[in-house]
Amino acid sequence: MIGQPNVVSAPCRFTVLGPPGLHCGETRLDLGAPQQQAVLMLLLANSGSLVRIGELVDGLWGERAPATGEAVIRTYISRIRRLLAEHGLGSAISSQSGGYMLDPSLFALDATEFADLLETARQERASGQISVAANRIEQALGLWTGTALAGVPGEAAERERFRLERLKLIATQELLQLRLELGEHTEVVAEVPLLIEQNRLEEPLYEIYLLALCRSGRRAEALEIYRTVYDLLGKELGVGPGPRLRAIHDKILRTDADHDDEFAPAPWTERPAACSPRESVLPVGTKPERPPGGQFVGRGTERAAFQDLLKKCGGERLGLLFVRGPAGIGKSTLLRKLADDATAAGRQVWHLHGSATAEARECLERFAEELSGVSGPVLLIDSFEELGDLEPWLRDEYLRKLPGNTIIVVAGRTGPSAAWLTDPAWAGTIVIRHLEALTVQESTALVEARGVDPGLRKSIMDFAAGNPFALSLAAEVGRNMSATGQPSRRDAVRYVVDNVLELLAGSVPTDMHRWALYVCAHARHTTEDLLSAVVPGGQAVELFDWLRAQPYVETAAHGLDVNGVLREALDYHLRWRDPVGYERMHRRIRHYVMDELLRDARDPHACVAVMRTISCLRRRGGVVCRYVSRVGEEDVRASGATPADHDELVTMARESHGEFTAASVRFWLGRQPEAFSLLRCRKSNRLRAFMSWLTLRTPEREELEADPVVGEIWHDVSRRMTVPPGAHIAITRHLICPDFEAKPSPITDVFQAWMMRGWLHEPGLVASYLVAANGQLWRPLMDYLGQYELERVRADHPYAIFGHDWLADPPEQWRDHHLEEELWAERHLNLFVRQDVSGVDD
Repeated sequence: MIGQPNVVSAPCRFTVLGPPGLHCGETRLDLGAPQQQAVLMLLLANSGSLVRIGELVDGLWGERAPATGEAVIRTYISRIRRLLAEHGLGSAISSQSGGYMLDPSLFALDATEFADLLETARQERASGQISVAANRIEQALGLWTGTALAGVPGEAAERERFRLERLKLIATQELLQLRLELGEHTEVVAEVPLLIEQNRLEEPLYEIYLLALCRSGRRAEALEIYRTVYDLLGKELGVGPGPRLRAIHDKILRTDADHDDEFAPAPWTERPAACSPRESVLPVGTKPERPPGGQFVGRGTERAAFQDLLKKCGGERLGLLFVRGPAGIGKSTLLRKLADDATAAGRQVWHLHGSATAEARECLERFAEELSGVSGPVLLIDSFEELGDLEPWLRDEYLRKLPGNTIIVVAGRTGPSAAWLTDPAWAGTIVIRHLEALTVQESTALVEARGVDPGLRKSIMDFAAGNPFALSLAAEVGRNMSATGQPSRRDAVRYVVDNVLELLAGSVPTDMHRWALYVCAHARHTTEDLLSAVVPGGQAVELFDWLRAQPYVETAAHGLDVNGVLREALDYHLRWRDPVGYERMHRRIRHYVMDELLRDARDPHACVAVMRTISCLRRRGGVVCRYVSRVGEEDVRASGATPADHDELVTMARESHGEFTAASVRFWLGRQPEAFSLLRCRKSNRLRAFMSWLTLRTPEREELEADPVVGEIWHDVSRRMTVPPGAHIAITRHLICPDFEAKPSPITDVFQAWMMRGWLHEPGLVASYLVAANGQLWRPLMDYLGQYELERVRADHPYAIFGHDWLADPPEQWRDHHLEEELWAERHLNLFVRQDVSGVDD
C-alpha cells in the first residue's frame, strides 16, 4: 500500500495525494504517459515487495489486457528506470524472477507523511491536546492537492485511490469531532451536510451531525435527522443504526448530549443491529416508515408460523417463535414485517432491538408493565445474541410472568439454548425457524423492486447467493452506478465486499483466527488436520472450535464450510489484500488435499469429499467443477471382486455397454480379479457401479488379442517408451456406472478419486490410460488434465482412449500445470458486470 513508513528520509519525494508527481530537490520530474504512471504507482503501492509482471499487466488493463501486455510493461519499467537514474535513483527498481521491486528507503512520500501526521494527532488527542491535534490533522489534510492519483488509469490505481480517499474521509471525521470538542458546533453543522451528500451511508457523519445540531440548540432537527437515517438504513440495507448512533439518539432524547464522546473508526468490525422498540424506544411520537410492500419478498414459511401463533394464542399459553440465522439473512427485516402483520391483526406490538444489556433489561421491565392488561400482545426481541447475559432471567423469570396469551418472537444468530429445549415449562410452546437464503425467484423480485438496471441483475444475484443484505446493498450501489456513472466498478465492488465482510463476518479475535476463516472459505471442507497443515503455529483445536461456533459456518459431514456470498467475499478480499499470503495458503491446502487426503481416501464418502475439495480449489479453471458433483451422497460401500460377483459384473457390462465390453470384463476378471473395485448399496447390497484398474508390465500376446483396446494401448506405449525394469502402466479399462453415464455424480466422483490417487501415488507408474465410453463428455476434462487422446487404430468400437506419460510429465510437475489459473483466473468478481438480454457479458 502507498503510505508505508520509509526507512530513511530522501531528497526525492513522491506525491500521490492528488495528481502524481516526483520532486527531486527543486525539480519536478515528468513521470510520462498516464499508463506509465500507473505502472510506477503500482510499484509504489507495493514498495519493498515483489510485484509480478502479471500483476502489473492485470493492474493496468484488468480483463482487457492486450497480447503484448508484458512487453509494454517492460518498456515502461525501462523508461522509469532511466528517469530515476538521472536523479541518483538508478537502484530504486530491482528485477527479480518474474517481477520487480521498488526500494522504499530511497524516497519520501506524501501519503506516508499524511499517515504519520494523523497518528501523531491521535496521540496528542489521547493526551488531552485537543487544539494541537486538530491543527495537526488540518496540516495532514493540507497535503492533499486533489483526488488521489488523479488521472492515473487502471484497476490497481482505482483500488489505491479508493483506499487513500477512504483514509482522507476518516481523517476528516476525526477533525470534525475534535472541532466539536473545541466548541465549533455551528461551523460543523454547516460543513457536514455536503459530506453526507457525498457519503449517504456513512454512519459516523450522522453521529457528528446529530451532536453538532444538538449542541447548537437544534434538538428537534437532530431528532428529525435520526428518523431520516433510521429509515434510510432500513430501506437501503435492511439494517438499523449502529450502537453509537443509537446511543447519541438516546442522549438527545434525554437532552444529555455529552461533549466527551469518542469516535474510533474501525474497518471490518461487526456493525451490531439497530434498536427499534416500536412503542417505547423509537423517537417519541414517531412511527418508522416502512419500505414499499413490494420490496419485502419471501419468508412465507416464517410468516405462516407467526399467523398460526396469532390464531392459536388466545388462551393462557404463551406462544414463542425463535427465528435464527447469520448476520445479513434478513432477521430484522422479517421482524419489522411481522410487526406489520400483528398490527394488521389488531395486536399491540413491543419491539426491542439490540440495546446494551442493562438498557435492554430496563426496557423489558417497562414493557412488562405496559403489557399488563393488554389482550394478545406481541413482543419482538431482535439481536438476541447481544443479550446472552439476560437469557436465564428471560427464560426462567421474565417471560413466565407475561400475560398468558402473549406472543414472543425472538430473533438471533443462534437458536434457543439446550436449557430452553429441556425445560418442561416450555415443552410444546417453542417453534424454531432457520432463515435460509432467498430463492432465485425471490432474489429476482428483490432486485427488480430496487429498480436495478436489468443488465446488472444477474451479476448481483450471482454474487449475493440469496443473502438479503448483500442483495440489497449491491442493488442500491448498482442502481446508483446506472443513474450517475459513479462510483467506478472497482470502487463499487470494494465497497460492497468490505461491507459484506463487516456485517457477515464481524470481528475476529486474532490474526490466526482470521487465517482460519480464510482457509475455511477457500477449502471445500475444513477439518482440524487441514488447519494444522495450513496455519502453522495456530492451535488447530481452538481454531476449529471457534469456527464451528460461528453462525455463518456450516457443519457438514466432512468438515466445516463457509458458503454463499461470504465465501466469495473472503476469498476476493484476501487475494486483493495479500496476494502472496493467498498463494501460500492455496498451495498449502492443495498440498494437503492432493497428497495426504487423496492418498488416504478409501471410503467412498471420503473420496467424494476429496474430489469436491479439489473441484473447489480448481473452480477458477471452469473445467473440473463441471465434472464433480456439488451436493448429494450415495449410500454405497466399496469392495473388491469375489468369484461370486463375476457373473453380476459381466451382466451389468453387457446391459450397459454391450457384448464387446462384457467379454472384456469376463476376460480380465479371469486374469486380474484384484483390479476390479465395486460400489454396492449399503442397505440392499445392489451393485451400483464398478471400475477396473489393470496393471501391465509386459502383456502376453493372448491378452493383447483377447482385448483389442488393450492392444491399441500397448501399441501406443511401445511407440512412446521402453517400460523400465520394475515399472508398469495402468489402464482404467472399465468405468461401468449405468445410472450416471452422461453426468457427474457421487459415483463418478469416487472413480475420479481412485484414478487420481493412482496417477499421483502409485509407485512405479510410468504411464496411465483411461478408456471412456462417452468420449465426447469427458474430452474437455481429459484435455484440462493433460491426458492426450490416442489416434485410433481400430474403428469397430465407440470408445475414446486417453493417456499420460508420467516419465515425461511427472506428478509433481503435472500438479502445477494450472496453478496460475487456479490462483488468478477470474481475479475480479463478476459483480456489476453488465450483461445483455442474451446473457453475454458486455
